[in-house]
Amino acid sequence: MNIFKKKKNLDNYYHLPIPNNSIEFFEKIKNLSEKYWNNSDINQDIFGFQIQKGTKWKDGLSENELSDFQTQMKIEFPEGLKNFYRTMNGLDKEGINVFGSNGTEPNFNPIYYSYPENLKQIRENINWIYKSNGVKIENIEIPKIFPITGHRFLILDENNQILSMYGDDIIFWSENISKLIGTEIFENIENVSDFESNPNFVKPIKFWQSE
Repeated sequence: MNIFKKKKNLDNYYHLPIPNNSIEFFEKIKNLSEKYWNNSDINQDIFGFQIQKGTKWKDGLSENELSDFQTQMKIEFPEGLKNFYRTMNGLDKEGINVFGSNGTEPNFNPIYYSYPENLKQIRENINWIYKSNGVKIENIEIPKIFPITGHRFLILDENNQILSMYGDDIIFWSENISKLIGTEIFENIENVSDFESNPNFVKPIKFWQSE
């Protein structure tokens, strides 16, 4: 085995901390991702929003700000979501969509939502899913949802799974926020097996995900 060749191939890979939704995990991801974005360029052939070079995370929320956020949303956040927002509160640059360089003017949109700047958009995204699925907000039997990035929603129940929710097109996506963040940000994860979802973990979710 050529160990030098193997090492060279790993130069562009990132060894990430074990995903566990802790503040320590999010702090490490915050530092690693900012280094990653500092060395990444926009792929001009891609349609969809990309993170701009040199993007950094905004400072996390204080406990008072986090409390206000929950009050505004009328939701009690699970600890993992609290730790995420305690560590970072969205990005300092919006994502850019270059539309595959087809001549369309680039478009900009938040990729990770900030409070209070993106409160309206967070609410609109949630209401769109409710409306698309014929859900009434006051239906207490259905767990609440919260968008983390794009159309990836955290399900606010005892399992806190991530579903991809685009209108009424809903599928399981990830076991938790930390696994979602790692795989959404980094293309080359050396310890990728730590971020793969265990098929035995997937739990049926009342209404949002059928058995």
